[in-house]
Amino acid sequence: MSEKQLGKVARWQPISSPLNWRKRLARRQPYADAPAFAQLYEETHLIVARYILGLSGRPLVEIEDLTATTYERAWKARKRFQGKADAALGWLLTIARRLVIDAHRQQHRRGEADTINEMVLTDSQASPEQQAIGHEQQQALWQLLAELPEQQREMLVLRYMVGWQVKKIATHLELPPNTVSVTIRRLLARLRRNWPTTEGGAE
Repeated sequence: MSEKQLGKVARWQPISSPLNWRKRLARRQPYADAPAFAQLYEETHLIVARYILGLSGRPLVEIEDLTATTYERAWKARKRFQGKADAALGWLLTIARRLVIDAHRQQHRRGEADTINEMVLTDSQASPEQQAIGHEQQQALWQLLAELPEQQREMLVLRYMVGWQVKKIATHLELPPNTVSVTIRRLLARLRRNWPTTEGGAE
């Protein structure tokens, strides 16, 4: 299992079409006519959804709710954002992370157990065997993410579901780059031991 393979498994598009999301957000918050914010949404909403999915492992309907709420809060707080354009995604992810934490706390208050999202992306051109392997690989990734401490989980999510480089992850998490690099390398080794292959079983 290589970094390229992991990235392919991790970075699918686990949400409704952008058009459906745009209509939904316009109903919930009247910012569809703000060109700059609309452009920010178009450029980042898939990334924010992957990030929330990776951190929470929640059902897709909840991922959609959390993503929509992220942009609602960002819109309300837009005048307080002082960063440059390339910092906007980090700002959105910070908002999303707080929402995930709040949702997690509410879940535990209700006495609900943590769940791993069992959504499977099916490639219509893949053979039944390839689809089965893809399912196993996604489940291996979800299982690892579910078992990790919060910060380690976020490192993998930022690296392979968001697509950030180590240096940017380190800046976002306020950690030394070497710490992030070493941690990700160890987590990859752990995942590799349990990675399903076409030969059956783990590598």
